Amino acid sequence: MSTRIGGVLLLLAGIALPIIIIDYVMVMSSFDGGADATNLQRAEFAKGVYAHLARGWAFEILAICFVATASFIFLDRPSRAGWSMAAVGALVTIPMYAVMLGGYGEIFAQPELDPDLYVVLRGITVIVFEVGQGLMMGGLGLVLFLEMANPARLLPKWLLLIGGLFNGFSGLVFLAMHLGASVSLAIGAPFALIGLAITGLLGARLAARPS
Repeated sequence: MSTRIGGVLLLLAGIALPIIIIDYVMVMSSFDGGADATNLQRAEFAKGVYAHLARGWAFEILAICFVATASFIFLDRPSRAGWSMAAVGALVTIPMYAVMLGGYGEIFAQPELDPDLYVVLRGITVIVFEVGQGLMMGGLGLVLFLEMANPARLLPKWLLLIGGLFNGFSGLVFLAMHLGASVSLAIGAPFALIGLAITGLLGARLAARPS
């Protein structure tokens, strides 16, 4: 039964996260301030799109919690090293939503917008996001690589390879961003979409197992 539950949670995360990623990228791409934008410009834009993004974040935190829970459930599988890393990454990421849903919301609810405080909180969320998602996506990539060697593999080897490469690459992009490399979320996001979808397929197969 635990395997079924873990599979369902992973499947739900594999469906929800790509949808939320696409929505976030589309919303944020409308910001035309560029790298030289002032703190006030960034804060005013964020306030304007906050209500929309907050709805996605409310579901996103649940999806990340689902990944963490499923990862703990699957620690008895041969791919436990990947599940362990994914769980750590998810747990690192989760506190970010308290800042975005609680901190941002309070800033934007005030009569006078405080752009400097917004930028400080955003800086905190960026660090947490890059490290947490780098580890989580890297861990999910490792899971799929290790599942390739499982004699009772649940997905075709070629599909596990693609998912492992795509999850792993997106994880490396997030960690590279954390280390100061000149890369952006837009580079890793397309790979994350496919990698997460394949991870969701693995969840569906795990949910369908009789044990």
